[in-house]
Amino acid sequence: MSVVVVTYNSAATVGETLSSLSEQTYPGDRYEVLVVDGGSSDETEAVVSEYDAAFHVVEGGSIGACRNRGVALATGEYVAFTDSDCAVPATWIAAHVDRLEDREDETVVGVGGPNRPFPDDPPFAKLVGSLQGTVFGSGGSPQSHAIDEVRTVRSVAACNVVYDAAVFESHRYDDAVNVGEDAEFHHRLAEEGYRFLFDPATAVSHHLSADLGSFSRKNRSYGRAMARIQRRHGALIRWYSPLPSLALGGGTLAALADVRRRKPRYVPLLALAFLAVSAYATRQVYRDRRSPLALLVPLLLAVQYVCYGVGFLEGLIASDPEPTDRS
Repeated sequence: MSVVVVTYNSAATVGETLSSLSEQTYPGDRYEVLVVDGGSSDETEAVVSEYDAAFHVVEGGSIGACRNRGVALATGEYVAFTDSDCAVPATWIAAHVDRLEDREDETVVGVGGPNRPFPDDPPFAKLVGSLQGTVFGSGGSPQSHAIDEVRTVRSVAACNVVYDAAVFESHRYDDAVNVGEDAEFHHRLAEEGYRFLFDPATAVSHHLSADLGSFSRKNRSYGRAMARIQRRHGALIRWYSPLPSLALGGGTLAALADVRRRKPRYVPLLALAFLAVSAYATRQVYRDRRSPLALLVPLLLAVQYVCYGVGFLEGLIASDPEPTDRS
């Protein structure tokens, strides 16, 4: 078993990741930890040196390129990935390996699970985590949306995945892709008929956006990357990805129509629809968090949709179709 941790300027968090990997119930002599760095300028290497992990640098490398370097270095029958702002549970390797070894479907090439905020993360990050647990906050993607049973899915998040190493004999991540590299890779696998098992019981802790600014930037980056990836493939990889942009365009047209008519008609209808969506999501988040901060959900949804929608439009019109921007 080879565990690959991709990192970039992660001195503040990579120690948590490596510490959690050192406490696995899986036999220590049966797995290796490989840290692949994209050219950090902070003390990431110094932190990694305190742990039993090999450190490799892909200077200026994208996340896709770093993942591929990890695959090339891996010696195990299975290749696992988690990120340098995550911590995995002690049973992480053992649980995922057991799932893979017991699989009956030959099309299954990996297993993954959800990611959740750290217990000691700021309240805002926990709010973001709860919002992503709703269908309107995640679009139903399994790594975030609340799924309560093991099922077969087309994609999982690369911060919580173990692959059968055999899949890398003929498939790799795209070196040019940074943000969204897992979605792009898994789309190609899915098109060839491969699938993943999603295990909701094996979640990793993940540092989510701690403030509104980082939340906005991340959603804009995701939107831009997804548009570029879909431009490349000429296919809709995430069914929900164009919806925020369409909503922005529709809202603008509705406002212009109401101005032209000098009578509000369409904008109030759109506002009511958004309020209905927000009310549902707010209720779900409150049930999860039991915090008055759930009242911020309408604001977060608005910011998420606007920033993702703007980013998606930027990705559509960008002169360079390659999603190479670093998050």
